[in-house]
Amino acid sequence: MWRRGKPKRNYLLKPEYRQINVKEIHSLTEREAAYKLGVMRWGMGDKQVCPECGTIDEHYWSKKHTRWECRSKPCRKQFSVFSGTKLHGTKMTPVDVLSLMHSFVEAKDGISAREASGREGRDYQTMHIVLLKFREALRQTMSAEPPLTGYVQADAAYFIKYVKPGNTGNGPAFSAKDDRKNAGLDESGKTKSSISPNMHALVVFVQTGRKGERQYRVAVIKTENQVDLLTLGQKFCETQAILVTDQHSGYNFFSGEFCQHLTVNHQEEFMTADGVHTNFAESFFARMRAATWGAWHRTSVQNLEEYGWEMAWRQTMAGSDNLTQLRDLFRRLCASGRSERYKDYWHKLPEAERPVREEVGALREVPKDEVPKKLGRPAADTVKAQVPVAPKKRGAQRYRDKGAAPDAAGPSAGATPSA
Repeated sequence: MWRRGKPKRNYLLKPEYRQINVKEIHSLTEREAAYKLGVMRWGMGDKQVCPECGTIDEHYWSKKHTRWECRSKPCRKQFSVFSGTKLHGTKMTPVDVLSLMHSFVEAKDGISAREASGREGRDYQTMHIVLLKFREALRQTMSAEPPLTGYVQADAAYFIKYVKPGNTGNGPAFSAKDDRKNAGLDESGKTKSSISPNMHALVVFVQTGRKGERQYRVAVIKTENQVDLLTLGQKFCETQAILVTDQHSGYNFFSGEFCQHLTVNHQEEFMTADGVHTNFAESFFARMRAATWGAWHRTSVQNLEEYGWEMAWRQTMAGSDNLTQLRDLFRRLCASGRSERYKDYWHKLPEAERPVREEVGALREVPKDEVPKKLGRPAADTVKAQVPVAPKKRGAQRYRDKGAAPDAAGPSAGATPSA
């Protein structure tokens, strides 16, 4: 029955959500913006904490350099609100950082470096690295939080799955497809769909609860195998937790490791009669794919986990106003220390001073030699025994041979062998 009344409004449409906007940010002076960020970092009004000596005082403000100078005479070091954080040494001003964080918060399906470059008037390379540092801070701080407990849903989805074929066009372009190496067509003129060697599975663990109270853990593995999934479950969840998954054989080891392991047969139902489901994990992947197709347009294996942690943070902050989300983001940037993975990303330092960067990102692949496994689906390299099967006879042949007995001894004794 249709009911009268106002429809339920999303929290993003309510006035309580809009606590800060771009117009207010760009009306601030650099000192006002630095003080606002200082309050978010240190939790004090007019006082700051010197990163060098730890002195808490109302330090000297240098208008020329937009930074403070320590009041302690033995120290006298200059520092900014970004010193010792992921944005250490950045050339962006406090107003620019506030504006970028606001754009990051308001883009609910993620924001690309190209879009941020156009909004903030900065180079693409700068925006690319700063956004990666945002995601690195989210990964480091969220993964360090206490393990999940209670009801925990787990699921996995594959990303970077296919190799994108080249465009063929029509007319002259289509007639010249044989001369193009990247046409992506087979001999019959159809598009080939090949699996990418960079395909990896993104695994998510969700501690159930009300919106804004759910906790997430994300990891990247090559395939959904029992050993890796069990290792991630032991790392992210307490043994008293109740794990809820689908009936994939990779989750078989959860049965004896945790308090209880509940499964859902997705071939028949999305939720059992007792209300057991994995919808929270599925909704995470729905937003992840929407961001991949509509915002980022491309995700690499090296940074796939960082993108997953960004979406986990957005799901965690659902229901909060934009100022609360901005404060939480900057607090995580300050609490995670200086960036090591994305230091000297463009190789401007001398080769001897360059940091060693991971080639494939934060992947987790456990050695599986001599590891006992439960029965389940056969492994990918399993070879089935080839049992010879007699060819089927047609109807006329069956009636013709029905009365004749098989001659197992070979040709009859009276028959003369052919020369």
